[in-house]
Amino acid sequence: MDAEGVGAGRVGLSDVRRVDETIRRLRAVDHRFGGGSCREAVLAELSNARRMFAATAPDAVQTRLCKAVADLHNLAGWTCFDTGQAKAALAHFTQALELATSVGARDLTANIHYRIGRVRLHHNDSAQALTDFQRGERVARDSHATLATSLLLANQAWAHATLGQADGALCLLGQAADAFEQATPAVVPSWLAFYDRIDLSGLTGVIYTELAQRVDTSYTSFAIPPLTAAVAGYGEARTRSRALSLTALAINHFIDGDADRGAKTGTQALDIAARLKSPRTLERMRPLRNEAHRHHHNRDVRDLIDRMDSLTSR
Repeated sequence: MDAEGVGAGRVGLSDVRRVDETIRRLRAVDHRFGGGSCREAVLAELSNARRMFAATAPDAVQTRLCKAVADLHNLAGWTCFDTGQAKAALAHFTQALELATSVGARDLTANIHYRIGRVRLHHNDSAQALTDFQRGERVARDSHATLATSLLLANQAWAHATLGQADGALCLLGQAADAFEQATPAVVPSWLAFYDRIDLSGLTGVIYTELAQRVDTSYTSFAIPPLTAAVAGYGEARTRSRALSLTALAINHFIDGDADRGAKTGTQALDIAARLKSPRTLERMRPLRNEAHRHHHNRDVRDLIDRMDSLTSR
């Protein structure tokens, strides 16, 4: 325990700082290698951190501890989601919400609503996802968290796009871009640090990709430039995000009739996904397989389809 404490039954500020640093480290592992690479470590840290609630701590430290444990549940939920455990993910997010709300951590509360919405969206419940994103947006606006507001608006745009609602999607995407430009946070918490200009570019491309698939194929011309920029911008620290952007980019090339480029880009996405411990990344490739199948006369495309089938059947 912290040297500030008196005896083994006290928790001090340095104990909570250690938990926060562990969260940052494990979140970085998740981004780079996938949730399966760190889920067990997150759950172990969560178990250790929750035991601190039984110790004595000043009120200020107890509040910080509640927020840290809430974020650990937030990260645990995300790693469960990334590894195909939606029910466990939602259970962790529920606990995260309870803790974050209890100490008035509104910025974290908004982020948890975002992550719940992403689970719903991934599992094709776009209407409920939209509700969750809207809840998060309200909390973010109330706490004047402009960067978080931008993230929640962009994800609402994504939900609208999956419903084939182009006008709503594009209106919200414009609002998200405006909020992003207005955001000037002095410190960005670790749970929001991923959302930068590169990520907004990738998300923009994904939204246009959904519209190209569901509304009008001409939206590919709006999807390809931001996705290309995102792929170029994501470094080794954001490997999973790069794989997801490459997947969306390949879909657009196939829709655009460029089978050779689609096969090449899809193979790049698959090469990265094969190294990740992230079943969710492979699941996000289902639309890619569908678009690729339209060009199965191309040998490279057939090879891509065979590789995707082999990898997803393991």
